Amino acid sequence: MPKQFNISYTRLSGFFISLLMLLLLFPKTLVSQELANEIKVSNESVFNPITDDITKKIPPLDVLIDSALINSHRLKYWDTEIKITEYELKSAKRNWANGIFIQGDAKEGTWTSLSYVQDQYGNEVGTLGTTDQGRYTIGLGLRVPLVDLWDRGNKIKLNKMRIERNIEKMQEDRQAIRANVINLYNELLIQQNMLKLDIDNIEFSELTAEMADKEFQNGKISLSDLSRIRDNLNRARYRYVDSKTGFIKAYVMLQELTGIKFNELNNWE
Repeated sequence: MPKQFNISYTRLSGFFISLLMLLLLFPKTLVSQELANEIKVSNESVFNPITDDITKKIPPLDVLIDSALINSHRLKYWDTEIKITEYELKSAKRNWANGIFIQGDAKEGTWTSLSYVQDQYGNEVGTLGTTDQGRYTIGLGLRVPLVDLWDRGNKIKLNKMRIERNIEKMQEDRQAIRANVINLYNELLIQQNMLKLDIDNIEFSELTAEMADKEFQNGKISLSDLSRIRDNLNRARYRYVDSKTGFIKAYVMLQELTGIKFNELNNWE
């Protein structure tokens, strides 16, 4: 018959009692070298952005929101659009002047004129005279198309509505930016807290796995129990990697959105 791996109640009790005593005597000592190197801080004054309180090394939430609004190219676009529509409104209000025109004329040359003078006998005699002079004329005219005059009010209303529409779109984008900053900020805090829990979980799982190896070698636990404990350790490591990826993503996206480089702000390496 194939050999079966069974665990008696006495053996399981002895295993968990031994595990509890080891945890009390040697807390958090058996951590993988890779994880230990990652979370170790050689100098207490050096800030570790993964394990230390991130809120102490980034600006407050309201500052991040204001910076994101200033850094937004989308809001700059809408600001330009609003100015354009405001100028179009001014032009629409002044269109009535398009039908008013001033016309002038200027001429220079020799002009011949007939003048009458009396001779010595009292008779009027006509004589021709020439003079060199310039002559200028100027006039004011009005030419207003009826269609433009009739539609002037509609054009003004249309431009006012365009301004209001662009302002509403700008406000909508402002709300979206605020929401994005708040979500990324909270996501950053959540992922950092998850990292701390995952680190503790890995330490405990590694300790459990090491004890399980010894218990298996001594024949106190079965292979299936050892596999289950090893699987828990792998799951803990996977959750840590997933939390770290989420933390870094939120960290980088918050920098891009606000335009603030946190590592430069705090002189991080």
